[in-house]
Amino acid sequence: MLYKKGKLPFFQFSNLSHFSFLKHAIFTRLGGYSHGRYASLNISYEVGDEPEIVKKNLFLIKNLFAAKNIVWSEQIHSNKVFVVEKDQKSPVKGYDALITNLPKIMLLIKLADCQGILLCDPVHKIIAAIHCGWRGNVVNVIENTIKTMQNKFNTSPRDIWAGISPSLGPCCGEFKDYKTLLPKDFWQYKINNCYFDWWTISKKQLIAAGVPEKQIEIANICTVCDRRFFSYRRDGKKTGRFAVVIMLKDVS
Repeated sequence: MLYKKGKLPFFQFSNLSHFSFLKHAIFTRLGGYSHGRYASLNISYEVGDEPEIVKKNLFLIKNLFAAKNIVWSEQIHSNKVFVVEKDQKSPVKGYDALITNLPKIMLLIKLADCQGILLCDPVHKIIAAIHCGWRGNVVNVIENTIKTMQNKFNTSPRDIWAGISPSLGPCCGEFKDYKTLLPKDFWQYKINNCYFDWWTISKKQLIAAGVPEKQIEIANICTVCDRRFFSYRRDGKKTGRFAVVIMLKDVS
């Protein structure tokens, strides 16, 4: 992971940073206009923050990377995938993953403990942004996204590079009711009493979908422990959402 300091600090995956045609970032909660529980770079309209302030925060991100448009999905913990093929309005209702081959269209995921998984096919210049909480792992939104990339753009999974964002870590991933919530094949990832390693689960799902292990990077930052990020588990419902974004540059 790389860390870019400044008025609007953000992290980047080392593996995705090698591609000159690509821009991506994992923003922290720092550098925005929101106050109180939402301080300061909250990018969600759904959590109680003032809409005009959220709009200003989103503009900061859009302006930093000179994006033409930002597209985000409703994020309903499904495995549904939407392909952005035109200048799309947000939010895209009923989806958790976004794919595009369009330049300067920024795909954005809103997070506060769930994973933001970024995918890039450098051969066909295809990108994807996945919202993946534990429910997303159960319905395997990762596999469905990669299959959509294959079917729509002829992507080969072996060409995909992936990054798993700061999110709920194994140190804080307690699921007391795991026997009723999770399928049995997930129980092998229980590491301590009722604690689960969701980073490894997502990595294994990426590998099972055909992504080479050497092309997967995990941030290894727990959002519950690290107060630079919003966390639903730590702070409850009244908290903000941080942004994970990916965009193709305009190379014309």
